Amino acid sequence: MNNETKVVCPNCGAEFAIPEHEHIAVGIVIGQDSNRKPTNSNPKNMKAEAKIEALRKIGFNVDNLFSIKGANGQETIGRLENGHLTIVEDDDPIFSAISKGGTINNPKLYRRWVMAQVFHMLATGNFTKALQRKGYDYQWKMLIEELRVQTKLFLNDPENFTDRNRFFNRDRVAQIAADYLDKLEAHIKELPVHRCKGVPYVTLKGKNIFVSDLAGKVFRPLKYRIVDILNTKNPAALYQETLGFYKAIRKIWLGWDTSMSTDFKDSYKGAGAFFTMKNMILFHGCKFRNARGQFMSQQNSEKFLYAKAEEYKTEGWRLFGLMKKLIADNGVNIQKKMAEWRKK
Repeated sequence: MNNETKVVCPNCGAEFAIPEHEHIAVGIVIGQDSNRKPTNSNPKNMKAEAKIEALRKIGFNVDNLFSIKGANGQETIGRLENGHLTIVEDDDPIFSAISKGGTINNPKLYRRWVMAQVFHMLATGNFTKALQRKGYDYQWKMLIEELRVQTKLFLNDPENFTDRNRFFNRDRVAQIAADYLDKLEAHIKELPVHRCKGVPYVTLKGKNIFVSDLAGKVFRPLKYRIVDILNTKNPAALYQETLGFYKAIRKIWLGWDTSMSTDFKDSYKGAGAFFTMKNMILFHGCKFRNARGQFMSQQNSEKFLYAKAEEYKTEGWRLFGLMKKLIADNGVNIQKKMAEWRKK
């Protein structure tokens, strides 16, 4: 199997392949020369590789940035996110940090899409309903992918691991799994009971199970799996146990219109609010107000955000409310902001 990602440069039309490697987030760095030094502090006058190097030196994560050279010799920077290649324009906010000497404290650029997704869901008028419309299975697929990424971050990026594990962690996974078990029991109670020679049975995903066997063949194995989740000692083990639980329940029952776990929705809102506010502060000039109603500095706003994130780590809905206040206090028009993104 040829493990490559095919990408097409939107600037020059050139097609090339990027080999798969173990890495943080998505993408790898191509064409980066660690020995090259930036020759000019003005990003517009710097070559692509020099820009990447300058960003790396001031603490930016450049794992998904790489230089592209077109047939005409023109150099530009590409950003690979979720399998999609985009060109990083000269007016992108990341380059302002080069000119200012790195005033932004190590932002992780590959999470900036979260803000766009949160705004899109807010624009529907009901964020929770927009999330539920993704279907119950989305809860598990999103959770498993999150835990998979965390296994990489745990080894290579402790700062970002902490940010993400704050909302999606072992205890939350166990709560989400226990919620599934409760919903499964309620679902089975509503199933029609058939009889074979007088012995009652129900049908789960095309498989007939005697009612007397439900405890031993369905419920108990899942309860053991939840115990295994709670006993995990590291992110890799948690990912594997959660994946195993998901594979098991797929064979039993997953109703598309089943209500997502309250704990999952809370974590989803908390994580979405946190990364949205972080990007609003770092890249959109938004700030929190202090007790006197005055706007804080960017640095103090970021400190305030982290303090609240820790305080509300099990109450994502409160962090979500804080995000709405930040949006309102800074006069951010969600529809207008989305229109700007579409135009770009």
